[in-house]
This record gives sequence, structure tokens and C-alpha cells, in this order.
Amino acid sequence: MNISEPSAQLSTTEAVAAIIRRNYVLLEAIRMKVVNYHALAARIAPRVEELTGKKVNLAALVVSVKRFSDGMAEERAAKLEGILKDARVTLTGGVAEVSLRVNDIPSNRVLEDVLKMVPRLSSLPEVMELPGVVKVMVSREDSLLIEQELGNRFPMTVERGLAKIGVRVSQRAEKMVGLATYITELLYRNGVVLHGAYIGRPDILLVVEEKFGTMAYDILRENTGG
Repeated sequence: MNISEPSAQLSTTEAVAAIIRRNYVLLEAIRMKVVNYHALAARIAPRVEELTGKKVNLAALVVSVKRFSDGMAEERAAKLEGILKDARVTLTGGVAEVSLRVNDIPSNRVLEDVLKMVPRLSSLPEVMELPGVVKVMVSREDSLLIEQELGNRFPMTVERGLAKIGVRVSQRAEKMVGLATYITELLYRNGVVLHGAYIGRPDILLVVEEKFGTMAYDILRENTGG
């Protein structure tokens, strides 16, 4: 069916679905739930009338848009159901995040100085190189040592009282689009807000306030089937 032809009469529900699915920006806005249903309905009303061949009621159109949004959420949930099955989840408390600002300093110099300290640390740190900053996840005690050794060389901020959760997903899950978003939304729906997330394949590192560590761990474990 060619929906661009006015003679191809569609129902309001079909017209709404056709319009949104053919517009990537609208589809993403609906998926991320950052769209105002009334504003979107008013925007697409003229096109809906073209496709249905009749005058539309704006309130009814809003309902159709919301139903489409709810249907997308259900469709996505069904697709991602079991995505964490067989994932391995670990929890580490007493974590600190050390952020070393690069500014005009070459980032490799910062990394070299951090790596030189590894033999003196109590455990192997997670080191992430991001635009303008090198982040190091270590124990509270190790963060004190890094602060003492490197605090006078590089601009530095240290956040303590954190927990880190490691998630190693299955080979099937690591290839699925939307994995990171699914985990973030799963935790958020259950009252856990992430401090940070570092996405890899197959490993994902999540950082939360320590008071949320056990809760976040339990939520993820419940979804692994373990």
C-alpha cells in the first residue's frame, strides 16, 4: 500500500503509525519518551487527515499517539526480554572515582603516570580515557594515594562513597541494539540513578552511589535467571 497517495484510505491508528515510523526523529522522540503527545498530535494532524480522508479530532489523535507510544514500549520490552539471561554480575563497594583533567596536557602523559602507580595499588584499577579527562576507578584507600602523588601535577577531583557493578553479558546479548539503554531504564524504574556508565562489549561498568549498590546488584541479578 502506498501511503503517499491520498486515495489510500487508512484508519487514524494506521495513519499515526505510518507517519511516525517514516520519520526517524519522531520515532526516536517517542522511543525515548521526550515528546509532548499534544504537540505531536497537532503537528501531524494535517497529514493524518490526508491519509484518512476525514477531519480528525485532536483529542482522539492524542489518544492514538499515546497508544502507538505504549505499543512501541511493549514491543521493545518483548524484544529485550531475557537480554540479561546468563549475564555475570559483580558488586564492589568502597569505590572512588578519580577524575584527572587533561586540559593542555597530553592525555598519554596522564595515563603513563597513572599506570606507573598500578604496582602500588591494592587492586587493578579501571581506567577510562574520555574527552578532556582520564577517570580512574579505585578503592577509597588507593584514591588517597593517587591524590597524594598526582594531585599537585594535574587538576583532579575525587568522588568517594561509590559502588561499581560489573556486568558481563552473553554473546547473544552483546550484539543486541539497546542493551545499555535497557539496563539504564531498568535501574531507573526501580529507583536507582546511575552516577556513570562505561559501555564495552561484553563488559559494562556501572557506577552508583554506595547506598544503591546492593539494590542495583539485586535488580540486575533477578534478570539474569541466576
